[in-house]
Amino acid sequence: MLFSATLSEVDKRLIDNLKTTKSVFPEEIAQIESGLALMFKLTTISKDVCKEYPSNPNLFTNHNLFARNRQLLLHAYISLLSASYGTEFVILRTVLENNNLMRLFNKNPENAFVWLSTEVQKRFTTETQAAYGKSGKHDEHFGPFPVVGKVFDNSEKDKVKHDWGRLYGQLCNYTHPNFMGWQELVQQKGEVEMIQRLPSFSPTNGETSVGLLLFIMQLTFKSYVETFRGHLLGFALELHSWQQQNKKILKKLTPNE
Repeated sequence: MLFSATLSEVDKRLIDNLKTTKSVFPEEIAQIESGLALMFKLTTISKDVCKEYPSNPNLFTNHNLFARNRQLLLHAYISLLSASYGTEFVILRTVLENNNLMRLFNKNPENAFVWLSTEVQKRFTTETQAAYGKSGKHDEHFGPFPVVGKVFDNSEKDKVKHDWGRLYGQLCNYTHPNFMGWQELVQQKGEVEMIQRLPSFSPTNGETSVGLLLFIMQLTFKSYVETFRGHLLGFALELHSWQQQNKKILKKLTPNE
C-alpha cells in the first residue's frame, strides 16, 4: 500500500491504473524502463568524464542537465502509470527545455559557462575561466524560445523549429491553467464533460503519453551522445539498439507521420 487508510481509495485507483497501463502497453513500458536504466548507467559515465576533462564547461553543464532529465523522465513515467497524463506533460515540457539547452551548450560552450554560478565557475582552471568567462556573466537565464532560435538558426531547420514550437505549445496547455490541463480527469458522457473524482486509465490518452515520453527520451539521448561522443564506446551498441527499437515503436504509434 502507498498511503494510509484515509487515502485507500486513491491507493486502489493508482494501482489499478498501473496494472492496466502495463498490460495494455507491455512493449512500450519495457522500452521506457530499459531507457531509464540506460540513463542511470550513462550518468555515471558522464560524471567520470567531467572529472577527467575539467576544462570543458559544456561537459559539466550537460552532465547536470542529463541527470535532471533522467529524474524528470522517471517521474513522468510514474505519472503515466498512474494515468496522470496532464501531470506527465508538465514534466515533459521541462525535459524538452533542458534538452534544447544541452544542444545550445554543445553549440556554444561559452553559454554553458555563463549559465553557471560564480562559485561553480571558479572550480574551472584559470585558462578555462579566461577562455569562456570574458563577458563576466554568471547565473545567466536562457529562455526556451531564444534557445530554440539559436539552436535552429538556419532556414534548413525551419520545419524542425516549427514542429518544436507546436509541440511545446501543446505541452504548455498542461502547464498553464487551461482546461486541457485536466485531461486525465475529464470524461465525455454524450455531449456533457464530466470531471472525475480520480484519474482513470484511458487507452487514447495513454497511447499519446507513452509515445511522447519515448520521443522526448530519444531526444535527450541524442543530445547526450552529441556531448559525450568518444567517451561511450562501452555503451555504443546498447544505445544503438535502444534507438532502433524506439524508432520501431514510435512508427507503430504514429503510422501516418
